[in-house]
Amino acid sequence: MDNTNFLSFEGKIGRKNYIINLLILLLLLIGIFFIKFENYIEYFRYKFLYTILIFIVDILKFAIVISILSVVYRRIADFSTINKKMKYLFFIFYLFPVLYVYWGHYLLDFIPPLISLLDIITYIIIIPTAIIITIIFSFLKSKI
Repeated sequence: MDNTNFLSFEGKIGRKNYIINLLILLLLLIGIFFIKFENYIEYFRYKFLYTILIFIVDILKFAIVISILSVVYRRIADFSTINKKMKYLFFIFYLFPVLYVYWGHYLLDFIPPLISLLDIITYIIIIPTAIIITIIFSFLKSKI
């Protein structure tokens, strides 16, 4: 299995490939977030083309986030002795925040107090913890 695939949830990934893949993906994601596409609307003759550009950029951001998740998941698979517990860790700290950020507000818009509580839990507790865990994974030795 090739460990350099970004969109694969199969196989394992060593520390070196994990760090390299994660850095590439994070740099791409940060680069896309810093480009202000709103400044380029004047170059588009039709608003429809600008809307298509924004849609493509949003799909690209989502694909990069899913790629980051696949890299982290494969790194979690390296720690096979506690694999079942690690999959719960993956769901709570990685999959839940992504699903909530992309769809949570739309699905729960009829319960504003719940959205406020989940925002606090997700943005103040879960996402910073996930970032710290992701960094720790780059230092842990696995069984590859």
